Amino acid sequence: MEKQFNFYFILLLIAILSDLITPFLLAFKYPGYSHLNDVISLLGADNSPVKRWEGLNLIFVGALFIVFALGQKAFFSNMGCLHYCYFIGILAFGLGCVFAGIFPADARGIGETFSGKVHGITSGIGFMLLLLCPLWAVFIGEFKSNSIPNIILFILSLSTFVLFVISENIDTGVLRYTGLYQRLNLLVMYLCLLMNFMYMLRPAE
Repeated sequence: MEKQFNFYFILLLIAILSDLITPFLLAFKYPGYSHLNDVISLLGADNSPVKRWEGLNLIFVGALFIVFALGQKAFFSNMGCLHYCYFIGILAFGLGCVFAGIFPADARGIGETFSGKVHGITSGIGFMLLLLCPLWAVFIGEFKSNSIPNIILFILSLSTFVLFVISENIDTGVLRYTGLYQRLNLLVMYLCLLMNFMYMLRPAE
């Protein structure tokens, strides 16, 4: 069991690091790109000089999350409704990453395209379902002693997601930092997955 746990934990860690670090590195090849103001998807847009690499990275990250979702499901002792909600949240996020990699976001200043619409819908659904995972975790038996941290993470994930969404059309003040809020939202959601999965390896009470 511990070997299987280590395998899925490493997959999760690689997915998280790749999703956070790769865009940071690719931005060096994108003149004018701002981590504070610009969303990650902009790196994969049609006019981006690193479009191909960000697209491949998203597909890679998404595939790892899909495999991890199956591993998380296997570690649940009894699958109830909330277990499936937690599993589907991770799975939907992984699928959203894959679709976002295949269908680039629209470049700034152009009308909405089919590719941009698919990108926005699939990644948006993935984000929304994943941010609910800490809420479901509060009521899942395997995480019962982790309730308070999950409540805090749910509040943070919801807050950062709301800031991310409302800041997309604002260019002044603290709400102009769309890229920052997106990254903070990802960090909180990833912390939830790491914390809860590591918690499952604790000694039986």
